[in-house]
Amino acid sequence: MTDEKIDFSALDPAQDPSRWERLIESVAQRALAGRARPNRLLLQLSTWARPALALAAGLAIAIWCAVLATGGRGTTTTETHTDPVVALATWAMNDAIPTTVDPVVVLGGSNGSK
Repeated sequence: MTDEKIDFSALDPAQDPSRWERLIESVAQRALAGRARPNRLLLQLSTWARPALALAAGLAIAIWCAVLATGGRGTTTTETHTDPVVALATWAMNDAIPTTVDPVVVLGGSNGSK
């Protein structure tokens, strides 16, 4: 180890003023050229907007036709499921402590009695 100072004068951009000015000018020109280009995100969104809307419309029409073909009846189950929000609110209002199986049944699980 030496106590000599390190000479950083070679890194000083003021040593060659013309080169320094050319460097600044090139950075400024690249920045202006970058601002002149259209926004790539907006360009990409506008390019994909029409096909995405067409796909969504086609999917909506297909689902609508399927509902009309079935007469609007969905699948029915023999079990009645309690709405989890209603069950939780009922337990909370009545200060009830549900059994270990109750939350599983309310969430659509099997209670094991089948």
